[in-house]
Amino acid sequence: MGRSRQGEGQGPQADDLEAAIQGLLKESSERFKGWLAMAGPQNTELACKKVGDGHPLRLWKVSTEVEAPPHAVLQRVLRERHLWDEDLLQGKVVEALGKDTEVYRYVTDSMAPHPRREFVVLRKWHTDLPRGGCLLVSLSLDHKKLPLEAGVRAVVLTSQYLMEPCGMGRSKVTHICRTDLRGRSPDWYNKVFGHLCATELARIRDSFPALNPSGPETNL
Repeated sequence: MGRSRQGEGQGPQADDLEAAIQGLLKESSERFKGWLAMAGPQNTELACKKVGDGHPLRLWKVSTEVEAPPHAVLQRVLRERHLWDEDLLQGKVVEALGKDTEVYRYVTDSMAPHPRREFVVLRKWHTDLPRGGCLLVSLSLDHKKLPLEAGVRAVVLTSQYLMEPCGMGRSKVTHICRTDLRGRSPDWYNKVFGHLCATELARIRDSFPALNPSGPETNL
């Protein structure tokens, strides 16, 4: 019912968000062809590719299996960031634009001498993908009513999560990310940023207790 009103006042960002959703679904159907794979930390799969839009930052993709169903993983990413982001200082929903779209603001700490980073993103999610899958896409929003409160405002060019069921109550989770954290060199983004994305996804995975399909353990 409220879909026609979602994103009102957000202008091109709402269109960009929908384009990101369609792009993620297309990537998934093509099984993420065209990515350069590399070794990922903490039992993750890591890859990157260049995007021909004039922006120098690479697009990064990381995936891993999580011992939880897609809806639980979506809830963890959306509403329970404090359980996996050790740098989180504060986070809140600024404005709900519908049952599956909102403006969200959060602030993270950084190691000295880098300042705290503030993020204001427009994000949208779907819980009706085939076989019970879910997705979440976010991008930075230039929100006129939210002046910078701390440090610098980072720019999320795109953040996409795809949660696909893979049996036994588990999920295959893929995160695609391209973010300008401000104050970092291009070399740092090429060598370090992708591993930070992988570490973050590993923290989400490790925030769930391991499933034991054989039942409770017994002491013999």
